[in-house]
Amino acid sequence: ATVVPGAVAVNLAYLLGAELRGKKGSAVAVLGTVLPSFFVILFIAKFLLPFFDYPRVSAFLRGCAIAVAGQLAFAAFIFGRKLFHRWQHLAVCAAGVIAVGVFGLHPLFGLLAAGLLGYRLLPENRKPLQARLK
Repeated sequence: ATVVPGAVAVNLAYLLGAELRGKKGSAVAVLGTVLPSFFVILFIAKFLLPFFDYPRVSAFLRGCAIAVAGQLAFAAFIFGRKLFHRWQHLAVCAAGVIAVGVFGLHPLFGLLAAGLLGYRLLPENRKPLQARLK
């Protein structure tokens, strides 16, 4: 997941390409953003797959997975501390984490369920966006 360019990079490439060269420019810009990552993964799959059985390579990859998990946890902490102003916010988040982590619900359905629960529990979310910005 950390090798693939994110939505911001792809959207920015699309918008800049469309602004500068129209539809063809947006297509070329998006391909230029996505293809390098694709080729890196293709290279890894083609040439490095036989080395994954070596203990040191396997240990390195486990360490990388732990580092990525740490980065995600840090990002969740940074963004989450600004979001939990009321107990209902924390309850919705906890319900989503429990549904996915404990009961094995698919993460997509966990996100949808948490979104619907947040919509029902938090009446300020039902106001139009302009009213919430005031």
